[in-house]
Amino acid sequence: MNSSDPSINSRSIEDLNFHFSTPVKVRLPETDAMGIVFHGNYFTYLEVGRVEYLLNLGLAEGLRPIKDFENVVVSAHLDFKSPARLHDNLSIDVCTKEIRNSSFTFAVRIRHKSENRLIASGWTTHCAIDENFNPMKVPDSFRSTISKYEGWRS
Repeated sequence: MNSSDPSINSRSIEDLNFHFSTPVKVRLPETDAMGIVFHGNYFTYLEVGRVEYLLNLGLAEGLRPIKDFENVVVSAHLDFKSPARLHDNLSIDVCTKEIRNSSFTFAVRIRHKSENRLIASGWTTHCAIDENFNPMKVPDSFRSTISKYEGWRS
């Protein structure tokens, strides 16, 4: 089952509404010899944003990013638009792009906070799994909480 608003699934990341944002300050070990954030570290920023988003919604607990079920990342993608540098203050904007039967996708936009300059945008797709690592249906409680927060039509 797709998210409650099917038009969301075909929209680009730039067209999505982001209701959640969390700050990240670029630290020295995240940069390369030119003082620019190393591309692999942006995936850490995606993870920080996703976990903070889930905490904000009461869906995380303790060490578990999602308290009611396990999940694995099955796909991740980033498009780089402009560089971030040492000591830059960034905003990690997060929304849920879609929820399907056993998977869900978080869209992420990384912006330079004071310049509102787009640094990167992308997404991660996760699969809900049972104790045997088999795909399972995304629980209705998770789907309902996300749908309400994102303002999807019922």
